[in-house]
Amino acid sequence: MLRFTMLVLALSCAITSITYAQQPAKPPAAPAAQNPPMEGEDNNAASATTPAPTTTNVPLNEPVLTLKGACATKPGSQPPTGCVSVLTREQFEKLTSALQSNDRPVSPEVKRRFATQYAKLLTFADAARQLGLENDPKVQEIFTFAKNQILAESLNQHYMAEYEHPSDQQIQDYYNQNLKKYMEVTLQRIIIPTNQGNPDKPKPSEAEEKAYVEKIRERWGAGEDPTKLEKEIYEHSGMPSSAPDVNMGARRPGTLPQPHEVVFEMKASEISQPFSDAAAFYIYKVLSIRQVPLSEVKSNISQTLQQEMYKDKMQQLQTEVTPVLNEAYFGPEPPPTPPPMRPGMPGMRPGGPPMPMPGGAGAPPPGPGAAAAPPASGSTTPAGSPSK
Repeated sequence: MLRFTMLVLALSCAITSITYAQQPAKPPAAPAAQNPPMEGEDNNAASATTPAPTTTNVPLNEPVLTLKGACATKPGSQPPTGCVSVLTREQFEKLTSALQSNDRPVSPEVKRRFATQYAKLLTFADAARQLGLENDPKVQEIFTFAKNQILAESLNQHYMAEYEHPSDQQIQDYYNQNLKKYMEVTLQRIIIPTNQGNPDKPKPSEAEEKAYVEKIRERWGAGEDPTKLEKEIYEHSGMPSSAPDVNMGARRPGTLPQPHEVVFEMKASEISQPFSDAAAFYIYKVLSIRQVPLSEVKSNISQTLQQEMYKDKMQQLQTEVTPVLNEAYFGPEPPPTPPPMRPGMPGMRPGGPPMPMPGGAGAPPPGPGAAAAPPASGSTTPAGSPSK
């Protein structure tokens, strides 16, 4: 999809000299005769069956966007009567291709909406040039800033594309170095809720609770059915809800709470020591262990490598330059703000607001694929030719 939210920023710095191709206007084609709808017939239903336009039937040099009254003028002067500027299919598709974040086809509806917005943009930009605003010092500063933003985003996209397809050898090496990550363990788990006590049954002491948990572990180790044990535990605890399923299925490292990850070091048929938190005790049993073959995780490893190589490259580029701020001007660096806690998760994750934009604009960098636009109105030269 076209990144409409980034369009104005991308074009404001890309179109520094508009060279919009001018050609004689073609008379509009006569509308095709249409039969009036039958009584009770839905006009919308009829339009819904209209076939979508086939863009490949339009020659590359044929105009697809025409601006009547737009042509090359000097600042302060008005365009001559009957002046027409056009954008050919080739120019339009170069523009939309440069602004797209991927190679997916663009629907006719999106193309039409974009063409309408782009025509407005060109109209306002030409009006600004007639006022000489492109030479305004503030506008020039914004041009420079926006160009740097687009260059930075272009670098970002360059390295994302460069690392998009790791080699088979890189994937194999990563797999060999991280075999434990691709070990799959089939687990069962018994949960023993912490007994909070009630009027009919006082809360047990910590020692009594631990003794009960250890007894359950011993009975499981002796061969008792864990499903029956879990049901008994919930009845003993007076829990109103039904007992959970003890079968967890196949799990890989990184899918359990961090203190519980040691179960991936256990052997088949082994039962873990109890783990605990404020709500319950947990006991695991390893049913089986399987080493996941490379063929099953190759795609996942490829994505991981792409992200890691890209991240390493970006960090390398940043460490090559050390910004030093004048504290007499900017003031001392404020103490770091503690990152917010994630609800229901132990520990904290780093985070922060996006880079503020000058003037409080707050606009993010242009989207992937943003680049220089093709020529536009304001010149009598063909698209792609230098401005006269």
